[in-house]
Amino acid sequence: MNFSKAVAVCILAATMALAQESGIRVRSVRVLATDPEAIAKFYEKAFGMSETGRPADTATFKEIVLNSGSTADKAKMATTTPIVIATRPKDAPAGAMASLIMGVPDLDSAIASVKANGGTLMRPPSKSAQGLSYAFVKDPDGNQIELLVAPK
Repeated sequence: MNFSKAVAVCILAATMALAQESGIRVRSVRVLATDPEAIAKFYEKAFGMSETGRPADTATFKEIVLNSGSTADKAKMATTTPIVIATRPKDAPAGAMASLIMGVPDLDSAIASVKANGGTLMRPPSKSAQGLSYAFVKDPDGNQIELLVAPK
């Protein structure tokens, strides 16, 4: 291994260790679609992904979770970051919902950090039917981020 590759590996390892130390991780990436079923099929066929669940599945709003794997069982065991295909109303702009979903160990601390660094709170903390605590924030450029804390 040459010197520049060794330095790059050391930097990557240090960055990964710092992210793990903070407990913050990219939980999933949301893709908005006016037809979530069709877009989920696209990702399944184009990228070899499989559905792992549907946290929301009503007549007006769907969330279809996909991950890498040729079968649902393989996708459920995958350690890669999943994609959540979510309904976007036909009249809503593409950026109408958070695309980045971050898992955080402490919601209040994460919100305080967002505010201290120039971001804003959009929607205060709430709980989902599955027991997830969540809040929506914006970065200084206006990009929406959903913060989640899994139930203990």
